[in-house]
Amino acid sequence: SGIAKHKDDDKPQRVELKDLEIGAEVSATVKTVTSYGAFLDIGAKSDALIHVSRLSDDFVSNVEDVVKQGDKISVRIISVDTDKNQIGVTMRSAEAEENAANNSGRPSKRRERPQRSGGDQAAQAASIQALAEKGVDDTKFVEGEVVSALAFGAFVRFDTAQLGEGLTGEVDGLVHISALADGRTNAVEDVVTIGDKVQVRVRSVEVDAGRISLSMITKEQEDARPAPRQRGEGGGRGGPPDAVTASWTDTGAADWKEQMAEIEQPGFTNTAVIQDRRK
Repeated sequence: SGIAKHKDDDKPQRVELKDLEIGAEVSATVKTVTSYGAFLDIGAKSDALIHVSRLSDDFVSNVEDVVKQGDKISVRIISVDTDKNQIGVTMRSAEAEENAANNSGRPSKRRERPQRSGGDQAAQAASIQALAEKGVDDTKFVEGEVVSALAFGAFVRFDTAQLGEGLTGEVDGLVHISALADGRTNAVEDVVTIGDKVQVRVRSVEVDAGRISLSMITKEQEDARPAPRQRGEGGGRGGPPDAVTASWTDTGAADWKEQMAEIEQPGFTNTAVIQDRRK
């Protein structure tokens, strides 16, 4: 009918994959986040995939450290497969992509998480274990040095001996971008650079994961922040964790598909409701 045709005309026209241009910069909306990347709506007839390795020139372990569902971002098209209806995009610089291609898949020369030898890793694991067993005062600040600056935060190396008697060894911890300063931080480099001496406090220690969450703001400042609300969340207590805690959680299990399959999804049936008005 004419009405149906009018509604179809109002729908945005989707671009054919064959009309996409390699190297073109396009606007995108994050539709789905997975452990290995994110699927994006770029206005084409198929969603585009940005792999976790192409989210930043820096090392990214958790996709949601960089993008979340609903985010509006800018990406560059790097591959189009019309037979498989697949589109590959990147947020990395052209230089980083070129380095990756030249190295045939080997890590490009870019800023990454601080790398340590096997012996150093074992020593750090022992220090983290001792730190977890002793417990820490999450209000106490100690001095550390920024050893790596990434898009989502900074890794700071500090001596655990500053936290209590019997503790020894240097460890690396992550200060998430939201914990660098009291207030919004647009870029990590606006607050710290590699080599800076900074004051940090330990927020949490995860022995199994071998990681430490740090903060450069006080406990009082952190507690005073409003808890972020997620889309579709109702009121009341028991909201989601703050951005710093969230940066260490939901990192995406490798068997996420199997886990989702085990969750029973509620069904929905639309039935008529009959009211008795004879009373």
